[in-house]
Amino acid sequence: MVLAPGLSLRSCHRILDRVDDPRSLPTLGQRELVGLGVDAAVAADLLSPAVDRRVDEEWDRAKGLGAAVVDIRDPRYPPLLLETYDPPLVLYIRGRAWDPARPHVAVVGARRASGYGINCAERFAADLAARGAVIASGLARGVDTAAHGGALSRGRTVAVLGTGIDRVYPPENAKLADAIIANGAILSEFPLGAPPLPDHFPRRNRILAGMTLGTVVVEAAQRSGSLITARMAMEANREVFAVPGPVFSAGSYGPHLLIRQGACLAARSDDIVDELPEPVRRELSPVRDAGSEEALSPTGKRLRGLLSASEAMPIDILIVRLGAPASDAYAALLELELAGLIRAVPGDRYMLKG
Repeated sequence: MVLAPGLSLRSCHRILDRVDDPRSLPTLGQRELVGLGVDAAVAADLLSPAVDRRVDEEWDRAKGLGAAVVDIRDPRYPPLLLETYDPPLVLYIRGRAWDPARPHVAVVGARRASGYGINCAERFAADLAARGAVIASGLARGVDTAAHGGALSRGRTVAVLGTGIDRVYPPENAKLADAIIANGAILSEFPLGAPPLPDHFPRRNRILAGMTLGTVVVEAAQRSGSLITARMAMEANREVFAVPGPVFSAGSYGPHLLIRQGACLAARSDDIVDELPEPVRRELSPVRDAGSEEALSPTGKRLRGLLSASEAMPIDILIVRLGAPASDAYAALLELELAGLIRAVPGDRYMLKG
């Protein structure tokens, strides 16, 4: 039914209330379909052999991609999503290491994220993934990309797309999508080849909010899709977490608004885990600190002490404050980068990962 142009999701659900199997549609007839709110022309198309041909072609294309087409009655369908209003009838899922029964947490935020926002998204996602949670996000630029990357560094992640699963958007995240497929899954309710239309992303956001136990918002401006996701999470009776930011930053507007509205302030991963149901808390193991300074050289330790997780520092200022030759400073920076403790940002600047 999702391949019938003009057929709304709500009409699909009304039809499924009358028939157990979409293949039984001809037993209803065009008049009864119209009575269920389906446009007459759409009803005629739905009952035509053309739909069967489109379904067969779509099935073959999905199979060629190594993807599964999972309907709402399939045990592989995300269980929490079934509890939401108007859940997708089908999901296209492509991935080799994803378990929908695992606890899922969404991490979303600004596309034009600051270094602070990127750090927070990556760190929260990595810590939660290390505990055993699956991190869900939307594969967008900025916070979403950082959340997927952080999760992949220590566990599993799933990307919910606003396009068909054969059409990665933005295009520069194609390699990231491949890594997610290998270590989690990408999924979409949209047919193969569906483009990144503006109205697709709110629909994508409802899946993110609905399939997860909670949504973590990291940076969101006043008009932000992340705030829409948070509202949808609240409407689905899910937890909403907000990571506070610098008070004068435009990206802090959304998280601070959510905190005023009652969202849980999240300053560390424990703040999130502590608000999840008791069985989930028992399932998620503690995080081991991967950022130990024990193996660092004295210069590396001194340089790390000069850096901040909230603001990047130019290399020339670092060299002056370190009071050491430039060669020693660059060697210490390399040491910290290899240890996964710092991040280089545009403009030859550096900051702690958090």
